[in-house]
Amino acid sequence: MRNVLDWHVRIADLGRRLLWLQLLWVAHTLLGAVVLGIAPATAAVHAVLRRDHMAGEGWPGTAERERLPREFHRAWRRELVPANAVGLPLVAGWAFVLLDHRLLGTTEVAGAGALQVLLWVVTLVLMCMSATVWVLQAHFAEGPLRVLRRAAVLVVARPLISLGGAAVLAATACLYYVVPGLAVVLGIMAPAWVTTALVWRSGILPRPADTSDGEPTAASDGAPTPALAPSR
Repeated sequence: MRNVLDWHVRIADLGRRLLWLQLLWVAHTLLGAVVLGIAPATAAVHAVLRRDHMAGEGWPGTAERERLPREFHRAWRRELVPANAVGLPLVAGWAFVLLDHRLLGTTEVAGAGALQVLLWVVTLVLMCMSATVWVLQAHFAEGPLRVLRRAAVLVVARPLISLGGAAVLAATACLYYVVPGLAVVLGIMAPAWVTTALVWRSGILPRPADTSDGEPTAASDGAPTPALAPSR
């Protein structure tokens, strides 16, 4: 009976925290006029979830934390430029893919079948990268091109993890389509929490040498890339 009660308390605490994060995500997306706010707000969500996992494993410097709104806002400000630099290429990639899908569906061209297969492969790779890139962005203090490259390497080196992230996005989209009200309650939190847990527990994220402040840290020289790092 005690174990059941503990589980109920943990689920309630998690639900309350995710709801707070969802409200903060909406507020900071609006703070950036949506266009410039959505990417850093998404990055801030993953930064907070990363620190949750670090605190759960007892990493140095994560026991004492700021209040959630302050921690989120600080992460949002830090990611205002870097996150947009990561998000814009992804948006451009999705625009290109969706436009090509529409053109192939309405125009007869030679080799349309082969082009359609190739386009679906590109779409799947883009979905895999979109699912995991924010987890990597939260963990590494690197430029946008290196973070995007890491996400692409992860698709090749650890395809099951990337496909798992893509499956989470697809399942969430289908669930929100069937039950639209869930999108208001869960929003980005459901896929972000599941994907972060998936990538974190896989052991592909190397532990930075200095985690005293919990900030994203670039991999040290000679360290393996996250996609190739051995499991903890």
